[in-house]
Amino acid sequence: MKRKIKSYLKRIYKLINLQEMKILPGHLAFNIVMMIVPIFSIIGVLGSSIDIKNLLDSLQYNVPDAVLTIIESALNISSNEFNLILFVIFGLWLVSGGCRAIITSSDILYKVKDKSTIKKYLKSFLMVIILFLLIGFIIIVPVLGDLIINFLNKYIKAVGLMNLISNIYHLLKYPITIILMFFLIKVLYTLAPSINVKSNFMTPGAWFTTISWFILTRIYSFHLNNYSNYNLYYGSLSNILILLVWVYLLAYLFTIGLALNADNYLISLKENDD
Repeated sequence: MKRKIKSYLKRIYKLINLQEMKILPGHLAFNIVMMIVPIFSIIGVLGSSIDIKNLLDSLQYNVPDAVLTIIESALNISSNEFNLILFVIFGLWLVSGGCRAIITSSDILYKVKDKSTIKKYLKSFLMVIILFLLIGFIIIVPVLGDLIINFLNKYIKAVGLMNLISNIYHLLKYPITIILMFFLIKVLYTLAPSINVKSNFMTPGAWFTTISWFILTRIYSFHLNNYSNYNLYYGSLSNILILLVWVYLLAYLFTIGLALNADNYLISLKENDD
């Protein structure tokens, strides 16, 4: 077991030292930052009936508080302030740019030279649709669960039974969210390369990214709540700085997961050739 862990850590260290890791995370982070506000603005505009408090509660364990403030502002954008159709099109275009960055990063790590720009655009918009569907599902599950619990509270008079149902729900709510997060990441990893790669190659990287994101967010949130003085030095810009650092770290871990999958795939090709 110790040998496996040591070997795995050596492999991660090797991937971190790839030349691509000096460029791709920053490129990807910029595009992810450009994606965040349009994604939640579109959700806020199109889903005007969404309970924003429940939505933010469902995100609070996966997002630092300062980033939640930015997301809340995006969700509260009113459709009366925009031409809705133009706003949605522009937002989708920005989000598709982030998806194209994932495709480009994948092609570099998989050592694929795909010059088909049209294909990349079409694939990026497919990834956008899947991204919205899966993010929507991740958001809906906790919110819908809370609504069901509140509904059952009105009709189940047995306090012990209701407490048991509520405890089971709260116990499973975040594991289910983590599994959905893993599925989202794995789908993006599978779609991204410009070559056909079996989805089983994506599992190690998807689990690495999911677990590392989960741990990173908690460590980063703890650091922000207890040790950081961003407000002192950056004032009103502190939330933006927190968002940028957080997204860069997420993009770095996402790229490591991507590199891990690509490394598995390239090793398998080499073994097949031998």
